[in-house]
Amino acid sequence: RDENYPPPGILKMAKPFHDACVEKTGVSEAAIKEFSDGEIHEDEKLKCYMNCFFHEIEVVDDNGDVHLEKLFATVPLSMRDKLMEMSKGCAHPEGDTLCHKAWWFHQCWKKADPKHYFLP
Repeated sequence: RDENYPPPGILKMAKPFHDACVEKTGVSEAAIKEFSDGEIHEDEKLKCYMNCFFHEIEVVDDNGDVHLEKLFATVPLSMRDKLMEMSKGCAHPEGDTLCHKAWWFHQCWKKADPKHYFLP
C-alpha cells in the first residue's frame, strides 16, 4: 500500500459513497481500514457499510446478490481484470441478512487476492 495503491482515482470516485455509508451505518474508519489493509474481522456495522456501498453504487439486488457484471462496469479497466479474477470463486453469497451477504463477498475477495483487495 502506497500513494498509488489503492488507486487514488478510485478512492476519490468512491468518497461520496463511503461518506454516505459511514454516516448511515456508524462504522468506524478504523474498522474499514483494518479490513481493507489488515485482517478479516467481523463487525456488524462494517458488514452493513459493505451492504450500503453495494446499494449506493447500484450493483446489488433486493436479495443481496451482487450483479458482478454491473460491479465490473463500475471499475476502471486497469482494475477490472484483477476484480474479475478475485471474483471467480465468489458467486454464491452466504448469510441471513443483506449485511452478512455483503461481508461474505468482501471476505471472499480478500481471501482470493489479499494483495489487491481494498475496501474504499
